[in-house]
Amino acid sequence: MFDFDELAKLRFGMTYVPQLGGPPGAYEEQWSQWFLERSFFRDFVYRNPRGEKKGQELADVVVLFEDVVLMVQVKAQCGNHEAMAWATEKLLEALKQIQKTHESMVQGKIKTLKNDLYGEIEFVPSAYPNRMGLIILAHDSAPYDATELVPELLTAGFPIHVFSLKDFAVVASRFDTAADFINFLELRTDIASKERYFVQDEGGNITRMIPHVEGVYRAHLRSTSPEMLQKMANAFADIATGKLMQSPDWKYGLSIDDMIARAHDVDPTLSWNKGDGHGGLEIARFLGWLTRDRRIRLGKLLISKCEAAQDGELHYFPHVQATRGTAAVYLVTSQNREDRVKTLRYLVHYAQMKYDVKQCFGVATEPLGNGRSYDFMISDKPLPQELVDELKKGTDPFSSEEPLF
Repeated sequence: MFDFDELAKLRFGMTYVPQLGGPPGAYEEQWSQWFLERSFFRDFVYRNPRGEKKGQELADVVVLFEDVVLMVQVKAQCGNHEAMAWATEKLLEALKQIQKTHESMVQGKIKTLKNDLYGEIEFVPSAYPNRMGLIILAHDSAPYDATELVPELLTAGFPIHVFSLKDFAVVASRFDTAADFINFLELRTDIASKERYFVQDEGGNITRMIPHVEGVYRAHLRSTSPEMLQKMANAFADIATGKLMQSPDWKYGLSIDDMIARAHDVDPTLSWNKGDGHGGLEIARFLGWLTRDRRIRLGKLLISKCEAAQDGELHYFPHVQATRGTAAVYLVTSQNREDRVKTLRYLVHYAQMKYDVKQCFGVATEPLGNGRSYDFMISDKPLPQELVDELKKGTDPFSSEEPLF
C-alpha cells in the first residue's frame, strides 16, 4: 500500500502532506483536513471557512457533499493535563463551537463558503438537510466513552461523532471515498443506540458495529432481497476491517480517483467547455458516490478497455445504478477530441434512453500511452422527443455490452 506522500502524488491535486510546525494544534488540524480530503477531495472540503464576521472562523473544516454537511472541530493536547479532565473540557468546548456552526449555517447567516478550487460557492441551507458534527481529539489516553464525559453530545439535535486523531486516520484510510465515508457515519449513527463507542478504540467500535449492519440495511431498504442485504453487509465488513485495502486490485480504483481530481481542470480553449467552470463539481459529485469496491471493478474494466483500444476501434461499456436512477458510459477511443466528444454525447443520450435513468454520466479518454485527458458530460434533463425518435432509428450500441451493475 502507498504511504501518504506517494498517495498525494498519485491522486493528482491533493494538498501537500502536513509538516510539523506552526502554532500549537495547527499540525493536528491540518492532518484532520488532509484525511477528509482523502475521502472527499479538495472539491468538497472547506478548510477554516470564514464565520459570520470578519476574523471569525466557522469551523476547523466544513465538508459539503450532495445533501450532507460535516462540521468539524479539532483539539490537540499541549501540556501535561490529566487526560480525562482535558478531554471533558475540550469536548464541551468543541460541542459549543459545532452548535454555533450549525446555528450559523441553518439560519442562513453564512451566504458563501470559499473553496480552494472553485472560489466562493453559494451556501443554501435547505440544500443540506443532513448535518453531522465531528470532534477529533489529538491526545493519548486509555479508551473512554465521550458521551459519559459529556452527555450533552447526545442532545445536540444532530449526530456528533468523536474520534481520536489516530483512529480518524484509520477511518479515513479505510473509508476513502465520499460514499463509503458517509455510509460509515450513517451506520455509526444508527447503531449508536445498540453499542457503546470508545474514543481510542475505533477498531473495537467497528468490530461491534458489523453484526448490526445487515439489520440497519434491512430497516432502510425493505424492498431489497435478503441475499443482496447480506452481500452489502459483507462488503461493508471488507471495507471497515481494512480487508479491501489489502487487495492487489486496490490500485485499479485510482483510475476513478484520477478522474475526480482532474474534473476541475477545464481547458477553456475547447469550444464545448462553456459555463462558469463549476461543471467539475457535478462530475466529482457523481463519481464521489462510487464506493471503493465499485471503483476497483470499474477501474479494472476501464484499464482493459484502454489496452484494447490500441487497435484503433471504439471501446466502451455502460454502468447502471438503478437505485440511484443513474447510468454511466466509459469510452476509450483514439478519435480526435471533437469527434470523441460527439461519440460520447451519442452514447450517453442512448444509455439514458435505454436504461430509463434520470441522470447519465459519460467520460471519454484515450488508449494507454503517453499522457491522459478526459472529456466529461452529464445529461440530467429529460431527452427531447425528437432526439429520442432519432436515437431509436439507429442500432443499439449497447446490444453486445453487458452493463456493470
